[in-house]
Amino acid sequence: MERRCPESEFVGVGILRNWRWFINERGVANLVRSEEHRGDLVYGFIYRLNARDEATLDRYEGSPEIYQKVHGVPVEVVVRSQVDVARIGDTINTLIYIDQNHVTDGKIRQEYIPRMHRVMEDGIREGIPPAYFDKYFKPFVPLL
Repeated sequence: MERRCPESEFVGVGILRNWRWFINERGVANLVRSEEHRGDLVYGFIYRLNARDEATLDRYEGSPEIYQKVHGVPVEVVVRSQVDVARIGDTINTLIYIDQNHVTDGKIRQEYIPRMHRVMEDGIREGIPPAYFDKYFKPFVPLL
C-alpha cells in the first residue's frame, strides 16, 4: 500500500464477518459473502485513503471491470495503529473490492504465490492470528 498509495494511512486490522477469502477461478484473491451460520470471517488491513489514492487503487484493482467497489461495508477494528481514527472494538464502514463475476474456488496463479506469502507474513506481524491463514490461505497457497 505504501508504494501504490503513498498518502494512505494505516488505521489497523479489522474483521469482516460473514465473508470468506478464497482464490477464484482467475487464480487471484477474492471475497464472497458466506452464510452467517458458517462463522466465516476475513481479516484485513484498514487504510484511510484520499481521493487521489483511491483513484490509484481503482486502477491497480481494475475497477470497475475486474473488481467492483463496495462502499459502506462494516468492519470491526481489532488492532489499531497510531492513527486516531478508530478504537479497538469500533465498527467502521469501509470500501472493499470484490470480483462479483468470479466466485468459484480456483487454483492460484504461480506468480501470485510469493505475494500471498508476503500477505501472510505482514498479517501475522500486525496481529492477525496464524490460525486464520491456516484455515483460509493454506488450502489455496502452496509453500514456497
